[in-house]
Amino acid sequence: MLTISSPADLTGLIEPIILGYFRVQGVLLVLPAFSDRVVPQRVRIAAAMALAPLSAELAGGPQLPSAEVGAIGTVLLRCLAELLIGGLIAAPARIIAFALHMASTAIAATASLSQLIGTGMEAAPHPIGQVYHLAGMALLMAMSLPLMLLDLVAQGYAIFPAGRGVDPVQLLPGLIGLFATSFMLAMTMASPFILGGLLYQMLAGIVNRVMPALPVVFIGAPIIIGLALIVLAALSPSILAIWAEAVLRAGLR
Repeated sequence: MLTISSPADLTGLIEPIILGYFRVQGVLLVLPAFSDRVVPQRVRIAAAMALAPLSAELAGGPQLPSAEVGAIGTVLLRCLAELLIGGLIAAPARIIAFALHMASTAIAATASLSQLIGTGMEAAPHPIGQVYHLAGMALLMAMSLPLMLLDLVAQGYAIFPAGRGVDPVQLLPGLIGLFATSFMLAMTMASPFILGGLLYQMLAGIVNRVMPALPVVFIGAPIIIGLALIVLAALSPSILAIWAEAVLRAGLR
């Protein structure tokens, strides 16, 4: 049984919990859905505090104090390191999740839907991006994103043990590959609308060439917007399902 005979012993017991809190908080600040502004800061703090003892146990549990325990500078450096590691753990899921923003922007631009009335938010300044963002976050929460949070914290200690530093240079190639994968995923999800917009522009150009007096824009704009809304309603479930599976797969990689 571990006894507490001095303030240093108490500090040695509390320090792992504090470090665990910062690691969990780093994950929550980057992980999709949990990091959104619509989630109150108090919810993130409460979740990090609730998972801090579990994180400390995964890190090795309470540790006996060393000569460095209690030094403010050392503790702050360790907290910043754990916060950075937590962000790196959740970074793959966040980078892949950004594909939905790119895809919705491409869809809105090519389908002439970006000019519809809508209020700006952190996801996108157009209504298509807002709808996709809210639907995507709800889908991730329904597809066990909270459980993925626990897995990320648990697996993070196997990859980045507590008390060890991180070399960002070694992680750079992997991050670049994730950005490339995210871009490819975004273009894949938006490809039906990009192709449709290209065909519409080609057809409008041919018609305008044959009949210069015909107001092609005024006639074609309602048609392309109506078709885009129909295709959007038909393909949105598949697009969101592909995106959510990619995000969860990246988070558990």
